[in-house]
Amino acid sequence: MMTTNEAPEPADEEAGGRRVDRRAMAATVAVAIVLTVIASYFGLKAARQDVRWVDVGYRIESPTKATSTFDVYLYAESDATCRIRALNARFSEVGYVDVPVPRSAGRQQRITATVVTVEPAVTAVVAYCQSA
Repeated sequence: MMTTNEAPEPADEEAGGRRVDRRAMAATVAVAIVLTVIASYFGLKAARQDVRWVDVGYRIESPTKATSTFDVYLYAESDATCRIRALNARFSEVGYVDVPVPRSAGRQQRITATVVTVEPAVTAVVAYCQSA
């Protein structure tokens, strides 16, 4: 006779749970390997950039002028160009300037650039940098 605190023993087939088909397991492992390779490819591609930058700060000088300060790191042996964008409160571009970054000035540089705007800006940031 069974008491209320004891549960019935599961059958032998149910005790181990479902068995996973070997083909399904092999397919799962193969998909995981392929996804890892794809993620590694894109990660290494992003890591091999010739130019990197970090925005340091900005200053709104007047309704028609903003300045941006940023650090540039050059990993290639060529010069670079960085585009600085001034944006308004609606994130619309209200001015930009392309700033040359000569390799001869060093691999790491801090640059302050002035952007002339057509209306008041609320920020000025680096849009991109690329090797020349």
